[in-house]
Amino acid sequence: DFGLDTSDVEDTDLDDIIYIDTKANTGIIAGSNPRSVLFAVYEYLKKLGCAFYFPGIDGEYIPVSVTTDATDLVDVKHRFVPTTRYRGQSVMTHDADYVDFLAKLCMNTAMIEFKLPGMPSHYSHALNTENYPSEPITSEEILQVKRRIETEVAKRGMQFHDIGHGFIFNAFINASNFASNTYDKPVPEDVAKYLAKINGRRGLHQTYDYIDPRRTSFTNFCMSNPEARKKVIDYVCEYSETHPNITHLHVWLADGHNNYCECENCVKLNPSDWYVTLMNELDEEMTRRGNDMKIVFISYVDTIWAPLQEKINNTKRFALLFAPIFRNMSETYPNPLPEIKELPKYEINKSDNPRSLYEALLHLKEWNSAFPDDKIVFEYHFWRHMTYDFTGIEHARRVYEDARAFEDFNLSGVIECGSPCAFFPTALAYYVYARTLYNKNLSFDEIVEEYLSGIFGEEWRKVYDIFKKINAILPFDYVTSSSAKRRPNGYVSKERAEALLGMDAVLAEEKAFVEEHYNSDRRVRTVAIRLLEKHIEFVTLMSEVFLAKAKGENEKAQNLFGEARIKFGRHEPVIGKYFNHGQYFAALALCAKLVTEDRIFVL
Repeated sequence: DFGLDTSDVEDTDLDDIIYIDTKANTGIIAGSNPRSVLFAVYEYLKKLGCAFYFPGIDGEYIPVSVTTDATDLVDVKHRFVPTTRYRGQSVMTHDADYVDFLAKLCMNTAMIEFKLPGMPSHYSHALNTENYPSEPITSEEILQVKRRIETEVAKRGMQFHDIGHGFIFNAFINASNFASNTYDKPVPEDVAKYLAKINGRRGLHQTYDYIDPRRTSFTNFCMSNPEARKKVIDYVCEYSETHPNITHLHVWLADGHNNYCECENCVKLNPSDWYVTLMNELDEEMTRRGNDMKIVFISYVDTIWAPLQEKINNTKRFALLFAPIFRNMSETYPNPLPEIKELPKYEINKSDNPRSLYEALLHLKEWNSAFPDDKIVFEYHFWRHMTYDFTGIEHARRVYEDARAFEDFNLSGVIECGSPCAFFPTALAYYVYARTLYNKNLSFDEIVEEYLSGIFGEEWRKVYDIFKKINAILPFDYVTSSSAKRRPNGYVSKERAEALLGMDAVLAEEKAFVEEHYNSDRRVRTVAIRLLEKHIEFVTLMSEVFLAKAKGENEKAQNLFGEARIKFGRHEPVIGKYFNHGQYFAALALCAKLVTEDRIFVL
C-alpha cells in the first residue's frame, strides 16, 4: 500500500516483512501481510520498552509514561525479514492467552492437531485426581473451545494448520468418540475392506500394546485400492471446503510404525510411493474444484523413507513435514552430515526407526528428488523432553542450536508438538525458541540476559548461576531415558548419588533469592518469583526420587514419585497456566519407569 520494497521475499503471504519508520507520533508501521502489520506494532512497542515474558497480562511489562507529550517517544526506523518462514506451535489448549503470546513473540503459525484436540486431559486431571476430581466435558464442548482458538488465530492473521493424525480414518467411518478418537463398535465388513491388511486381518490395528484397542488414529487404509483413495480424497476436499479458515490442512497417515497394509498390491510399492500417489490425486481433484488450500504431508516413521518411484507433481500445493520423533535431544542437528555408504532399505512392517538424527536427515535429503519445495520440521522440544531439564537452561541451549541449524537443511521452518504450558520455572526455553526463529543472528547469551533480566531484575545472574548448579547435579543427559538406555547401569550411579547430596545447599541459595525479591513493583517479576518458589519444592521432590534411582532403590523411587505427584499436584490451579502437571509427571514416569501401577500414561 505504501509502495515499499518486497523483492527480498518469495511469497508475501508466507513471508513476513516488518517495517517501522516513525518520528514522535507520525510515520509508518507496515508489514507484507496482515499479521506482519500486527508484528510490526509489537516490535514498535518493544522499541518503546514493552516486553512479553509469559502468556496473559501477568506476563507483560508495559512502561507507564508520566507525560502525554508524544515528542517524548523515541524515533524508530526498523525493517526486518525474520530468519524463518514458518514459526509455529501446536496449540493444544483451552486458553486464548497462548495464541496472543505467540503473536507477541512474532510467531506466525498455530496448529491444532487432531480433528478434536487432546484437551480432555486438562479436564480429567488424570494424574491428579487425589487433589481434583475429573471434570466431564463433551466432544461438542471441546469443538466449541477449538472454534474459539481458531477465531483467536484468525483475528491475528496467523497461518492456521489443522488436523494431522487420525484424520483419514474418518473418510471411512466416524469415530464414536471424537474426544478420544475411539470407535466403540465392531468395524463393519463394508468398512473393513478399505482398511490396512496386517497378519491377514483388516480392521483396527494398534502399534503399541498399551494403546486403547478402540483408538482409530493408529490404523492405516489400503492405499493401493483406488476406491479407498477416492473416499479419502472426497473427504479431504469436503472438509477443506467447509473449513475455509484453514491455511494449511495436514493430511497425515496413521500414527505409529509398522502398521501398513500388506495386501498383494500395497507391497508392490513402499508407503511413501503410495502416499505421493494419493497426494497427486488429491491435488488433481482440489484443482478441479478450484480449491487452492495448502496441503501438508508428513515424513514420519515409515514414510521417513523417501519414495522410490513417485514424485509430487504440483509442488506449490504442498509442504512436507519432517517429523524425527525418535531423535535424541542430547545432540543437535549435525552439520556436515557424516558419510553413510548406504541407508537401510525399507521392509514393510519390519523396519526400525532411523538409528540417529543424522540418519533421518539423510532420508530427508533423499526426499528432495521427490519433493524439492517447502519443508517444515515437526519438532518435539516441548513435548516430553522439556520435562527432563528441571531448570530449562540446558533445554534452551538445545532449542537455540537446533533453531539455528534448520536453515542448513533447507527446512523452511518448524512447528512444535507438545504442550503450550512450557513455562516452568521460566519461559526461557520458549522465549529462546521464538527469538532465534525470528533472528538467528542473536547470540544465546544475549537472549538469556534479555529474558532473565526482565523477569528477575538486575540480579538475574544469581538465578542463572543457581540453575547451572542444579543442572550440574541433575543434568538433562542423566534424566532423559535415551541416555539412561546407553549407560551400562542405567540410572544407578555412585557419582550422581553423591552429587545429589549437595542439592539442599543449592536450593537454599534459591530460597534466599526468593525471600529477598518476594514482592516487586513489576507484576511479571512477582509472578516469576512465585514460580521460583514452587520450583524449589519441585526440585526438592525430584531430587529425592532420583537419589533413590541413583542408589538402585527403584521401589523407593516409585513410592517417592507417587507421593511427589500428589503433593505437588496441590498447586495445579495456581500454576496450571505455566506448568502442565499431567504432562510432566506422565513424561517422567514413562522416562524413568516411575509408575507403580501396571500401566503407562501416554500423552
